[in-house]
Amino acid sequence: MTSVRKVDQNGLKVGQALTIILLLLAFVLGANAWPLVAFVAIAQLLGGLGLPYAPYKLIYQYGLKRWIQPKVINDNPEPHQFSMLLGAIFNGAATIALLLNRPLLAWILVWIVIALANLNFWLNFCVGCWFYYQLNRLGVPYFTASPIREQ
Repeated sequence: MTSVRKVDQNGLKVGQALTIILLLLAFVLGANAWPLVAFVAIAQLLGGLGLPYAPYKLIYQYGLKRWIQPKVINDNPEPHQFSMLLGAIFNGAATIALLLNRPLLAWILVWIVIALANLNFWLNFCVGCWFYYQLNRLGVPYFTASPIREQ
């Protein structure tokens, strides 16, 4: 029997909102805003690795949590971490594209992340989580967390 695991949905929402806001700001500022895209990539990477000093986690825990009530639910953290890692890959590639003066590629990658973060923020559909669970169903190694069935 596996133990019940918890995820703070509002903590995830803060990360999604910060991702959307920072990437939109970077787009408005233009190609010289690559440090902002790089920051989002690093924040997503550290969050995806589940590290306690991930920037979005710190902002939520020590800044916003006093105003935002935690919404802890039964859930697996791995699919959400996988989704953050995918975002980090896209934003890392966008950063490199901006540095190599390939703005069209960079902004396409950034807008994909913005669109997916909005989908998750507003409609509670995590595409990265969905892919994670498909890989779990196929028996791909390391994708071991199965969907939690509410009873």
